[in-house]
Amino acid sequence: MTDALGILSIGPPPERHADRVVAAMLRQLAQTRAHLFPAICAALQSSSDGTPQAQRKLERRIKEAGALSTLLTPGKRGRYTLHFCDCTGWDPARNVEITLADLDTLPPQPWLAYRANRIKSAAGGRQEFTLTGEPFLFVTHHCLSRAAQRADARTVEHLLIAAECIMKTVMTFSNKTGWPTALTAPREGWRVPLADNPDFAVVLRRHERRKALVAATLLRNCGGAPR
Repeated sequence: MTDALGILSIGPPPERHADRVVAAMLRQLAQTRAHLFPAICAALQSSSDGTPQAQRKLERRIKEAGALSTLLTPGKRGRYTLHFCDCTGWDPARNVEITLADLDTLPPQPWLAYRANRIKSAAGGRQEFTLTGEPFLFVTHHCLSRAAQRADARTVEHLLIAAECIMKTVMTFSNKTGWPTALTAPREGWRVPLADNPDFAVVLRRHERRKALVAATLLRNCGGAPR
């Protein structure tokens, strides 16, 4: 992706400037991501899945279409399960994914949402399957603006790297604590050092209406006891 937008400043950008440019970058990112899930679905619908070899080819096509990670449990006679993760734009006011139909009315400050999906076949090699998915992590505009101000995330690519670092941190944290425990975040949230940069910590709160976590802000980690 070639960034048409970016933060240009010497030293940390002022908060108001970072908020404005990050919002514009997130709107650009939401436009791009709105095309990914239809591409993944098209790959799914146009691929055979009757044999383990065909299922692995389907997994590759879904990853090439934009999935961030995949996990295939292959099987004979079209019996398989495929998990994959993707990232999409999110409208926090309406609490819905930003789709192609929403691109003319993007919210002023979109979020990013990471979604866990599962494809489960009905077996028989007839391309009969169910596709289910739910967001498990939301990364707020405020959190990514703080990444711009404090961690030098200045382009769309940088924002994606920062968001994926936060996602990796959440996965590591939830694998350690168990997902039900991760969802019991206190009112002030879990303060978790970033997996790839412990100089910073992400504050994770429970989403009010979903079984998901919200990356609310990014802080410098001052050596407090990580949770």
